[in-house]
Amino acid sequence: MNRDRNVGEGFIKKLSETYRWAYIDFLAILIGLAGGAGAIAFRDAIEFVHGIFFSGVYQEGIGPSHYVILFPIIGGLIVGPIVSILAPEAKGHGVPQIIESLLVSGGQIRKRVGFLLILSSAVIIGSGGSAGREGPIAQIGASFGSLIGQIFRLRSGDLKLLTVCGVAAGIAGTFNAPMGGAIFSMEVVARRFSPFDSVPILMSAVVGAAVAAALTAPTPAFFNPEFVFSTTDLALCFLLGPIFGALAFAWVKFFYLVEDAFEALNIPKMLKPAAGGIVAGVSGYYLFGYGLMGVGYDGITRIFEMESFPVFSDAVLLLIALGLLKILATSFTVGSGGSGGIFAPSLYIGFMFGVAFGLFADAFLPGLDTASPTVYGLLGMAALFAGAARAPLTCIVMIPEMASSYSRLPPIIIACVLSYATAQILMKGMSIYSIKLMKKGIFIDQPQPVLKSIAVGEAMEPEVVVAGPEMPLRELRELIFSLNHNGFPVVEDGHLVGIVTFDDLRKVPIAEQDSTTVGDVAVREVITVRPDQSTKYAMDLMYQNQIGRLPVVNSDDPQKLVGIITRTDVIRAYETSAQR
Repeated sequence: MNRDRNVGEGFIKKLSETYRWAYIDFLAILIGLAGGAGAIAFRDAIEFVHGIFFSGVYQEGIGPSHYVILFPIIGGLIVGPIVSILAPEAKGHGVPQIIESLLVSGGQIRKRVGFLLILSSAVIIGSGGSAGREGPIAQIGASFGSLIGQIFRLRSGDLKLLTVCGVAAGIAGTFNAPMGGAIFSMEVVARRFSPFDSVPILMSAVVGAAVAAALTAPTPAFFNPEFVFSTTDLALCFLLGPIFGALAFAWVKFFYLVEDAFEALNIPKMLKPAAGGIVAGVSGYYLFGYGLMGVGYDGITRIFEMESFPVFSDAVLLLIALGLLKILATSFTVGSGGSGGIFAPSLYIGFMFGVAFGLFADAFLPGLDTASPTVYGLLGMAALFAGAARAPLTCIVMIPEMASSYSRLPPIIIACVLSYATAQILMKGMSIYSIKLMKKGIFIDQPQPVLKSIAVGEAMEPEVVVAGPEMPLRELRELIFSLNHNGFPVVEDGHLVGIVTFDDLRKVPIAEQDSTTVGDVAVREVITVRPDQSTKYAMDLMYQNQIGRLPVVNSDDPQKLVGIITRTDVIRAYETSAQR
């Protein structure tokens, strides 16, 4: 009899788990729709802003207007107040903020972030700031996924999964690379996932790319040169990989030197993005049309379309100068607090140095059958980002997807793996994303405590019994004994104004409890937590302050009570998570 009962319970549990995954897959499709549409809306917003700034600034035979220098500075002045006051999450290159929300906030992202990111990033990139689209669109997609998870009140683990699905959808829609978007979200953002998680992530990526393709004609991001690799090319990849791993290390190191310098700069925060725009404006003016302003794909296309290269020394000097100036312009644009990604600039930098590598190969290995220098540009862009972001699989898949050809997979694999290995040795296991988190005390490669992965909103009790400040203490005593609760939040006119406990009640003689009210004894300095914070943080607060419960307040309104969490609630949530 007991055996039949256990079998029945196991079947019901398995059936409910199947329904849960079907539900998650359905929501992943919705996120894919939103992420794909968001990618196109973001691209259109950038083009709209770019048209406002750059329409008519270039005249054939005369060149660009001197006003071009001011455009990134004006963009920084517009965005500075947004990232300083309204949405600090929009500052910087986006991906570290997503990883932080997964590790610290259970995947919860504020609802306003998506819209403000589209606005701030479109202004920075459209006005000529040197930054990419992938960081903002990853965060925009993540905010869509987090919003849907919050609307449907999913548990913390599922909310995190949907947040990662949003990243995959946004990246796939932006770059027309569904496999690349899915692998980027799993390799770089999630880092820890189960085989079951890959299904909704892949679905979101495919739907996001399909929606983007339906709304705008899909075209390869890069011109696809003919490439039949030879034994010589494969041998050169063993040299290219370590060189670009060292370049990745130098690029990351310089980026954070600039960011640290801006953090220490003694000027108002809202003015820093404008100061950071100066480099992009000046370099973009003197080398107009080479992609130093904005995303940079126009500069890559310009090099691709060259039928032949000029004198060897002149060509190499130009390419190296473009790569170095892009490092400088991107570091100042994003490191100063501007909103934009570092994926596209990394591709640009890797491409320019890669083409220079190809020119060197042609010059010093005459008579050998080697690929064209622009092919080495594609290998360079893959190798540089693989080393900088600890993302070899992403680059191995995404670069061929963006170029609409998988014929160059063998050399890309060699270049990416060796660049990744070299950069890991030099950066001691860090990446351009994890360094930013490390500065906040978040180490993504360390095992995370179980309680860190459980949000307060998942463990709290939303139905809260409260006391009013006018309540006599005698009524409070009866309430404590009848409900067996040790304390109650004090609420007046819908606002949390204090907390009262049994210890506060004991301090008043019984004879005086009719004439004394809750408001007379309640503690007004209330320690609170938000639903998006971790239960580990809540438990630490309770132990540090020797209390057994914490009011939970709205993330946007610290006086609006939404629940209460006790030590017992945290322990129960821990046991439930451990059983899962």
